[in-house]
Order: sequence, then C-alpha cells, then structure tokens
Amino acid sequence: MPFKDIVQRLLKEPLAHFLIAGALVYALLSGRAPDLGERRIVVDERVVSALVGRFSDSFRRLPSQEETDGLISDWVRDQVYYREALALGLDKDDEVVVRRMRRKMESLAVADAESRTPDDAVLQAMIDKDPARYADDPRTTFEQVYLGADTPQNRQLAEASLGKLRKGERVGAVPAPIPAQLRDAGSSDVAAMFGDEFTISLRNIAPGQWSGPIASGLGLHLVRVEKRTAPQPPRLDKVRQRVENDWRANAAARARDEAYDRILKGYDVVIELPK
Repeated sequence: MPFKDIVQRLLKEPLAHFLIAGALVYALLSGRAPDLGERRIVVDERVVSALVGRFSDSFRRLPSQEETDGLISDWVRDQVYYREALALGLDKDDEVVVRRMRRKMESLAVADAESRTPDDAVLQAMIDKDPARYADDPRTTFEQVYLGADTPQNRQLAEASLGKLRKGERVGAVPAPIPAQLRDAGSSDVAAMFGDEFTISLRNIAPGQWSGPIASGLGLHLVRVEKRTAPQPPRLDKVRQRVENDWRANAAARARDEAYDRILKGYDVVIELPK
C-alpha cells in the first residue's frame, strides 16, 4: 500500500485526533495560551510518512495499526517534552545540545558542496599539484636476516654478522614467522609484516649492500635491498575516487568555514579572560 494511502487512513483514526487534541489541552492547562507556532503540534501526512518510513527501513515491513498509533504517540511525546524543555531553557549551557545543533548547522552548510561533482580538469589539477599523494608506493625487493629481540647483546651480534654478510659469508638467523625475502613489496605489505618503523628505515637503505641493524616490531634485522622500483606517475582514471574524495572534503571544509564567517558577522563576540 502506498505511503500516501497509509497516511490518509491513519489520519482518519480517532487516536490521531485524540493525540492532537490532547497536546492542545496540555498547552491550555500549562497556563499559556496556545498559538499557531511553538504550542501547536500537528501530526500531518509528512510526519506520519516519516515515522512509517523509518519503521519500514528498520524492520523491512510496514507497521501495523497498533504500531503506527504507538509511533505517533511517541512522536507527540517527544515534541511535548522537547518544546517544554526549550521553554524552560534546559537547552542552555548543555554541551551535548550545543554540539548537536552545531553539527546540524554544519551539515546544512556543506550539503550543496558534497552533492556537486568536479570536472576532470579540476581533478587533474589536484593530481599535478601533489602527484606523490596519489602515486602508488615504490616497490621494493629485499632480503633480511632476523637476529632476535632488540637487546644490547644482539646489537653486538649484528655488527659481527653484518661484516660477514658483506664478505659474502652466511650467518645464522633466528627462526621467525616472516619471509627471508620479499619481491616487489609495497609499503603497506612491508608494514603489515614488519611494522611502520621498519618500513620507514627500509626507504633509506641504498640497494646492493647489506645494511643494519634496523628494528621492527619483532626485533633486529640485517637487510639487503636488491632493487627499488619508482612508482609510475598517477593517472586520473586509476585514482579518480581518491581525488574526488579529497576534492569533496576540501569543498565541504570551505563551505563550512564560509558559512561560519557569514553567520559570525552578525554577532558581537566579547572574550573576557580571567585576570
């Protein structure tokens, strides 16, 4: 059944009329005359459609008549308490309320920016401005010898082992669940196995000679980089989604700041610091 038909059927129900009348009676009994603004609670087609729609999204079915009555009743209760809380000033100096209202205002400010789509020229200009951001990681082929935990004793052992390796001699490695060699590994692959500290150190090792020791999350390693392949220049068709995400985030930030600056002009801000 279409939402419109459901709403029209629900608005004919006595309970809906009762709730609307009850809200108005509440306003009268509170000692303030109802007006056509804050003190009037209207359960119309838009409200009921939204309630039924949220229920349907959550439970993948339409609510029964009893469930719909409950949704309407709970919505009216929310409105009554919300408006009374505002009238009593309970929203003042409430950090949670302030933050939530700020987020709503910021959402309104950035909605248009987030819905726009940039053209290819704009995206390509972003790539040209910072190609390293969108380029693939350099690929590294290297072998490593694991020496165990990072201790003074093992650091001494590393110096002796490094000399042997540079002479072409073999040295014993401590057994560990990591490969002795990785081929064409990207930074993310290396970091997943050895950690960020090792990955950063690996970038500074010149190819062709054993170096170290360098530390990982496991301990100490001696490393020989066989080759390092520079990344290809980024192409828009390969990195479009990443660039669009950055463009949209930047556009939203600008829209948010511009909206704030416009609103701020209407306020006189006085900052009184404690003496």
